[in-house]
Amino acid sequence: MSYPDLSLKTTHIGSLPYEEIDKALEVSFSFDIPAWPQLPKFKEEGMLWQFIKNFPGFSLERELIITESKDFEEKVLKIYEIYLELIENQNFEPLLNYFDLTFSRAFLSFLEEAEKRNLPVLKGQITGPFTLGTALKTEDNEILIFRDDLRDLLLKFLTLKALLQAYYLKQRAEKVIIFFDEPGLSGFGSSAFITLSKELVLELLKEPIEILKSQGVLVGIHVCANTSWDLLFDSEINIVNLDSFSYFDKFIIYAEGLKNFLSKENTFIAMGVVPTDRETLINTSEEEVIEKFEKQLFELSKITSLDETFLLKRIILTPACGMGSLNEELVSKVILLLTKIKSHFFLN
Repeated sequence: MSYPDLSLKTTHIGSLPYEEIDKALEVSFSFDIPAWPQLPKFKEEGMLWQFIKNFPGFSLERELIITESKDFEEKVLKIYEIYLELIENQNFEPLLNYFDLTFSRAFLSFLEEAEKRNLPVLKGQITGPFTLGTALKTEDNEILIFRDDLRDLLLKFLTLKALLQAYYLKQRAEKVIIFFDEPGLSGFGSSAFITLSKELVLELLKEPIEILKSQGVLVGIHVCANTSWDLLFDSEINIVNLDSFSYFDKFIIYAEGLKNFLSKENTFIAMGVVPTDRETLINTSEEEVIEKFEKQLFELSKITSLDETFLLKRIILTPACGMGSLNEELVSKVILLLTKIKSHFFLN
């Protein structure tokens, strides 16, 4: 895989607070690495629902997987047929014919706009298998991740949806990044999921990561709070994305794992250097985010024994999380602060 220049490139997590597609696209393409906009003001574009359309038995009205629906088994077989055809024969046609692109109001318009630009990198995103697997339930109140058959089906399904995005994005950019958004991993190890082992989670992540990377895609995982970061370092992902504004001190506890992670080729830290909590963002200044990032860079260098210049080549700049809950003025402030941080380090 070729090594893209991602040094201090800016991108966003996905969600934006608009209903108007044109406005969302304007914001998305203001980042160095545009990501297609998710519009959670519409229920069907919420994090738990946006990517589950077409999943066998899914009912948006009931917010459940209805395994007793009459065509459930037929749809399950169809997913596996498409998956095997793609993996074994590299045949994308069944995938493209089965899944449409209406999971997002903005995706087609994003592709059209990207077509006009000569962009080195584009980003897509999808809710991760751990988060969806622990959030979705059947009509019998079973959580999907605890049922082997449904967990595997969900994994195949999400892998296909991620590949669908990558297929279209790759036609419009030299390199594609796909993030798995995994806020659910902040609950890993809690009493609710105490029976879910690290090995199971790594196995859950392994399959989609390997398949996407085999297609030349850079794969990232976004966690918007704290988690067991060694999980991500021990996986084969390229990019770890964290809210470094709020959780950096928890992140660097895993110093050895972080150093080993960065010793591998094509690995990056996407640092959420600008807060997306409304009140915090209102009260955060340009000077504060720059000073905070400078201190974090120094600390990263100290604990990993890696030169700051090297680290800057491995850091991507992002907001702490999605911006779907902000207003237009605060979205503009996020972009401004990211730009100021980037400019400061390129000028110094």
